[in-house]
Amino acid sequence: MTAPLLGKRIEITDPYWYLPTYDDIFANEIYKFTASSATPLIIDCGANIGLSVIYFKHLYPNAKIIAFEPDPGIVAVLERNIEKFALPNVELCRQAVWTSEVEMCFQPDGSVGGRLAKKGGAAPTVCVPGVRLRDFLAQPVDMLKIDIEGAEHEVLLDCADALQSVEHLFVEYHGRADEVQRLHDVLHILQNAGFRYHIREANPVAHPFLEAERSSFYDLQLNVFGFRTWGGTQ
Repeated sequence: MTAPLLGKRIEITDPYWYLPTYDDIFANEIYKFTASSATPLIIDCGANIGLSVIYFKHLYPNAKIIAFEPDPGIVAVLERNIEKFALPNVELCRQAVWTSEVEMCFQPDGSVGGRLAKKGGAAPTVCVPGVRLRDFLAQPVDMLKIDIEGAEHEVLLDCADALQSVEHLFVEYHGRADEVQRLHDVLHILQNAGFRYHIREANPVAHPFLEAERSSFYDLQLNVFGFRTWGGTQ
């Protein structure tokens, strides 16, 4: 299945989620940022089928992008889309972003919600290699995007004192209904790293007091934008 994009055809896996994702990335440009050079380094954690990679390359054609995607089925589509759009200087990493280089249990869903899972769960999982994001932050990073379906808290904790190398940081925060909320930890990490932040609801809930309207899995999804204000206050 394909859809038109920038005069070409992008391969998609889930038409239900493609349109809102397209609107976020290309119509609303939620990842738009100003780089200090024409060759920024962008690290894309959770690249999925490549919409974000294509957008970043459209924004900065000479950017170097390191794209992580662990879902075996999705990463094959991502690779084909990178080739189809002839995107140079994109390093594709078939790994799950984590806090160490260990084998991880991953629960694929064929769409945008594949995530790391606990061993022994009811849902089917596959084994994927993990990679420590912190190891990639020993260099200046113009944009770090983290959309890893609930693993962002642990990864950011591990990277907390290495985020000074990052100029712009996007985090999709996922609050699971059956876990303690960790948003305060995420914001504390960003503030300690010198970021100011802006928050938007990623999955709006019209009536949060009504349990039936909250997701049974993620009861809170937020887009958190971290940015620098040199010479200003946090």
